[in-house]
Amino acid sequence: MFQVTDAAKDELKTILEARALPEGRYLKLAVKPEWTGPGDFGVVIDAEKGGEVFYEHEGIVVLALDPGLAENLERSVFDFKQTPQGAGFTLDVY
Repeated sequence: MFQVTDAAKDELKTILEARALPEGRYLKLAVKPEWTGPGDFGVVIDAEKGGEVFYEHEGIVVLALDPGLAENLERSVFDFKQTPQGAGFTLDVY
């Protein structure tokens, strides 16, 4: 099962509070069609298309994944942590 850590949820919530997205728009995890390693993902603002998997934190949706991506990343962890490059989101794929 794809996991979003509490640290990532907290940071996503902070971003959402600063952005005030219109209804039906979400932060969505986007990954390049061919995964080549760290940094090949991003968080984008996108409209709901139907079938997304939603991750909530403190009663609000903080992240959405397209259904196919959620399936492909079912053994992955999305986190926000300190790295040698500084604080940022990480996607650990197992």
